[in-house]
Amino acid sequence: MNYIARFLTLATAIIAFLACNGLQKQSVIPSELKGTWSGEIEGLGLALVLHLEDSCFLDSPDQGAYDLKAKATMNGDNSLRIKFLDMPGKMTCSLVGDSLVGTFSQMGMKKRIAMGRGELKRNRPQTPEPPFPYETEDVSFEHDGVVLSGTLTLPSGYNPESTKAVVLVSGSGQQNRDEELMAHKPFAVIADALARNGIASLRYDDRGCGGSSGVFEEATTFDFAKDASAALEYLRSERFRKAGIVGHSEGGTIAFILGADEEICPDFIVSLAGMADRGDSTLIRQMTRMIELQGAPEKLAGFAAKAAVRKMLKQKNVWMDCFVQLDPAPFVAGIKCPCLAINGDKDTQVIPEYNLAKVEALCPSADCRLYPGLNHLFQHCKTGLSYEYARIEETIAPEVLEDIVDWIGLQ
Repeated sequence: MNYIARFLTLATAIIAFLACNGLQKQSVIPSELKGTWSGEIEGLGLALVLHLEDSCFLDSPDQGAYDLKAKATMNGDNSLRIKFLDMPGKMTCSLVGDSLVGTFSQMGMKKRIAMGRGELKRNRPQTPEPPFPYETEDVSFEHDGVVLSGTLTLPSGYNPESTKAVVLVSGSGQQNRDEELMAHKPFAVIADALARNGIASLRYDDRGCGGSSGVFEEATTFDFAKDASAALEYLRSERFRKAGIVGHSEGGTIAFILGADEEICPDFIVSLAGMADRGDSTLIRQMTRMIELQGAPEKLAGFAAKAAVRKMLKQKNVWMDCFVQLDPAPFVAGIKCPCLAINGDKDTQVIPEYNLAKVEALCPSADCRLYPGLNHLFQHCKTGLSYEYARIEETIAPEVLEDIVDWIGLQ
C-alpha cells in the first residue's frame, strides 16, 4: 500500500517471513503451555500469535502471514524455545502467571515479548459493517491479458449521468482491493465514505492477488498505472459522467502519472501521500528519518540509510530497478486536471517537505494540504513510525475523509 511493504525488514529489522520444521517428537510441551497465545514484540508493535499443541504454528497477522510451522522445545530451565529455521531468529519465554514472557531475537536484535492466552483481536471501529445504505457489485475488467477483479460501490439510487466515480489505486507491495494492512482496510473505509455521500468507486485486487490474474513480481509502477487506466476506462464504459483517480502512496504517484496523460485524462485526481521526489532519494530520506526517530544521530542515520539502500539494490527486481530511477516531477508539472494532494506532517515514508512542497512548486493549480499529527496512513499518531500503524485503532482521520468527499463533490 505504501513503501513500507517492501522496506520494513531492512528499515527496522523485523519479521518478514517465518518458516521452519515441525515440532520435534522428543520434545514434550507441558499441558499448561498448550493452546493459543498472542502478543506484541515490544518496541516494534508487531503482533505474533503462537498455536502450541502437538504441533506448533505461528501467525504474523500484521504482515499477513499465517500457519507458519515452528520448532518448539523445552529448555532445561523449563523455558520454552521457539526456533525459526528459514532465517536467523528465535523466541525464548517462560510462563509467568498466566502469560508467556521472554525475548524475541533476530539479526542481532533482542526485544521483549509478552503473550497472553487467546487469539489476537484488533479493534478497527471504522471498518464498514453491513447492512450498507448503498450497493456493491463484484466486477472484473481486462487489459493486455491481465484480468483484474474488484468491487464497484454504488450510491443508493445512483444515476451514472449525474454521479461521479473514482478508481482507488493502492500503494506499493501486493495489496487486495481494501488495501488491507495490519487489519486496517483503508479503501473499504474510503469507499464507504464516498458512497454515503453520493460518489461511486471501483477498488480492485492487485495483479496476482485475490481474484486478479497476472504476475505481480514482473510489474513496475508504470504497469500498475496501466492497470489503473484500465479501471478508469471501465468506469467510463459504465457511463459515469465524471471519473477520477484517488491513489495512496505509490498509487498517489500513479495519480500524478495519469493526470499528466493527455489520452487517459482523468476528470480529477487525489494523491494521498503520493511521491513527487525521485525514488532513490525517497528511499534514503525515508530510512534516514525512521532511523533518526529511533534515536540515532543525524550523520549515523544517513550513513546507515545509504548502506541499507545499497544492500537493497543488490537484490535485483524489476519493480525496484524502475522505482529508484522514477522521477515523478515531470508528471506533476504536466498535470492537466484538478488535483488534490495531501500529506500528514508526521509521514516518515513520503516526507512532505520533499514531496508535497514539490507538488506546490511544480503544479501551482493543485490544492495541497498538510495535516498536523497524521502519519503515512493518515492516522493520528505520536511519532509517525511504522510500528504504530497496528496499534492505532483509527484507520483514517475523519477530517481527511471529509475533505476528500467535499473536494470531489466540487469537481
